[in-house]
Amino acid sequence: MFDGVHLGHQALLNRTVEMARKEGCVPAVYTFSNHPLELFSKEIVCLTDVETRVNLFKSLGIERVDLQEFTHTLAALEPDAFLAMLNGRYRIERLVAGFNYSFGRGGSGSAELLLKVSQDYGFKVDIVAPVIREGGIVSSSRIRGLIGEGEVETAAKLLGRPYLMAGTVVHNRRIGSRLGFPTANIEAGKLAVPADGVYAVRAFVNGRAYEAVTNVGTNPTFEGGRRTIETHLIGFDEDLYGKALKISFISSLRGEKTFSSADSLRLQIKSDIERAREILQSNPDVFEP
Repeated sequence: MFDGVHLGHQALLNRTVEMARKEGCVPAVYTFSNHPLELFSKEIVCLTDVETRVNLFKSLGIERVDLQEFTHTLAALEPDAFLAMLNGRYRIERLVAGFNYSFGRGGSGSAELLLKVSQDYGFKVDIVAPVIREGGIVSSSRIRGLIGEGEVETAAKLLGRPYLMAGTVVHNRRIGSRLGFPTANIEAGKLAVPADGVYAVRAFVNGRAYEAVTNVGTNPTFEGGRRTIETHLIGFDEDLYGKALKISFISSLRGEKTFSSADSLRLQIKSDIERAREILQSNPDVFEP
C-alpha cells in the first residue's frame, strides 16, 4: 500500500528511480486503490489518501503509478500466479521490494522467494533493507501509533515530513466563532487522527499556506459529545465551507482540558495562538505534497 510513503518506502522508491535511470527504464509503482484489509471487513486507519500518495510518488521521481483495485480474485492468486500477472503486465527489467514484502494468497510469498524465482522470470530483484530511525524500524503501523498518541514531531521524523490530513470543510456548532476564533472543521474519514489536544499546524487553502492552530477533541467546556477536528487559520477571515483544506501537524501544544468558563478558554486560545506562531516561525519549511 505504501501507506504514508514514509522513509522506509522512500528508500525503496529512490532505489527504483536510481535503477531505472541506470538501465534506461521507466520507474513505476504497482499498488492498490483500496486497502486490502477492507476486503476482509477490517477497520482501516490510513496515513495518506490516494491523491496524496500519488503526489508523493511523483515528487520522488516515479513516472508511472498503477492503482489496481484489490479484489477477492487478486487475493486468491498464489505467489507464482501473482508474479506471472505482474510479468505479463509489464516488461520488468528490475523489481524492487522491501525486506518484509509479502505477496500472493495469504501473504505466502516473500522477499526470499522473489530472489529465488527471479531468474525464471528474467528480471533482477533488489531487496531494500529496513530503515532505522528513533530507535526502531520505520513502519506505517509505528507511525500510526505515534500519531494516535499525539507524538506528531516524532511521526514527522519517520515520515520525512509533517503528518498531513486533508478534507472538506463542514458545518459544526460554531463555538470558535462565538469565542472570536472562527474554525474550519473537517472530517477525518479513514485517516489517522492525532490524540485529543491542541496543535501548531500549517493549513493549506487554494495552494496557500497559513499559520494555524488545530484542536482535536470533543469540546468538553461546552459539553460536546462528538470528536471534531477544528482549525483556526490565524489572520484569515474568509468563508471556507465546502472548500478543500489540508492540515500539516508541526507540533503538539497541549492536551485537551475543560475550562471553568468561556473567558478562561478564550484566554487560553490566545496563548495557544501566540505559542503556535513562535513555533511555526522557527520552523519555516513548508511542505505540501
